[in-house]
Amino acid sequence: MKRIARCDVVEVVRALLLAMVVSLVPSLASALDVEPWDRVLRAHARGEGFDYAGLARDEAGRRDLATFLEGVALMREDEPLSSWLNAYDAIVVSEIVERWPLESVMRVPGFFDRERHRVAGRERTLDDIEHRVIRARFRDARVHAALVCGARSCPALHPRAFRESDLDATLDRLTRAWMASDRGLRVEGGTVRASAILTWYSADFERDGGSVLGWIRRYAPERVRGISDATVVGELGYDWSVNQSAALR
Repeated sequence: MKRIARCDVVEVVRALLLAMVVSLVPSLASALDVEPWDRVLRAHARGEGFDYAGLARDEAGRRDLATFLEGVALMREDEPLSSWLNAYDAIVVSEIVERWPLESVMRVPGFFDRERHRVAGRERTLDDIEHRVIRARFRDARVHAALVCGARSCPALHPRAFRESDLDATLDRLTRAWMASDRGLRVEGGTVRASAILTWYSADFERDGGSVLGWIRRYAPERVRGISDATVVGELGYDWSVNQSAALR
């Protein structure tokens, strides 16, 4: 009886291991393939801007973008943060290229809050993706350095697709670069002004840094050295002109 019991245990363990492997297969198979989007970025992300005109002429690039967005439409709801960031940025680029030449996304009625896109099996706006998925689910103010809305005052578009394996380091690097740039932060004498994004979503930065200035200190300590903690962070004007690469304007 003991021998039979041990055999039964072995069989149960084997069955459990097999079930675990089988349960993982759908997740692995449905993981979002970022290679097409990565090729688009490597070919057309230029410094602090993007070559929309070049992508509009690039048939292979547009096919890659379409292929990636097909994957976005079918991806799992529980995809990690990297997938949602890639989805948002790719949709913005696609919508601008479809309307190229375009002076500003603000010229498109409902660009953020009414235009709908198929994402993870549902019709969603860009605001849905940003506020009801990314900000609500992942709760990390650094995402604001990675979400690029197609305007000159946005942070620079990362020239590679986001990957979960190194996302934490990438978000740290992008945030520091954003706060090192004049579009992210300007300090003149005792006056501190930051991107309007830090005002619009102040709750995110206060949650992660104790205050907006506290969050800035974390990523740009040298730029605000000597600034009093009581200093009120002002707001930089926001340029909504399309972030076409400067050399190509």
